[in-house]
Amino acid sequence: GEVWGADGIAVGKEESDLRGYDNFGKFFDLIQSTGVAAELQGAGPFTIFAPTDPAIASYETMRGPVDARVVKMHIVPGLISSADVSSADLTSLGGEKLTYRYAVRKHFVNDAIIGEKTFGPYSDYPIDVACSNGVIHGVGLCFAM
Repeated sequence: GEVWGADGIAVGKEESDLRGYDNFGKFFDLIQSTGVAAELQGAGPFTIFAPTDPAIASYETMRGPVDARVVKMHIVPGLISSADVSSADLTSLGGEKLTYRYAVRKHFVNDAIIGEKTFGPYSDYPIDVACSNGVIHGVGLCFAM
């Protein structure tokens, strides 16, 4: 299933194209409003662990506004495929070390499942979405929770 729109996953879009797809609009807006977008214009590649809109809303309800530090936690310099997450250097753009673990046959980064499968008519979270300067993986939890 595709949660990114009719051609988003198949074609491979830019990080800036996050704004046009269901469930990632809030994260795109935060990349812009916090000034992090300017850092993504530089030399890549980057790996973005993009939290869904409900994940952002939960964070804001429990912790308050999302700032640049939280946005940078979801961006790691380098190109990291979902298959390589377990052995990659997961130091975020902001310099924070993210935590990888494998449990119940799932890969987690800071307690968010990478490649989360959903139930019923809902689409799985997209992973390994190729972009011109990196890759995007959808996650259902903010790393700073």
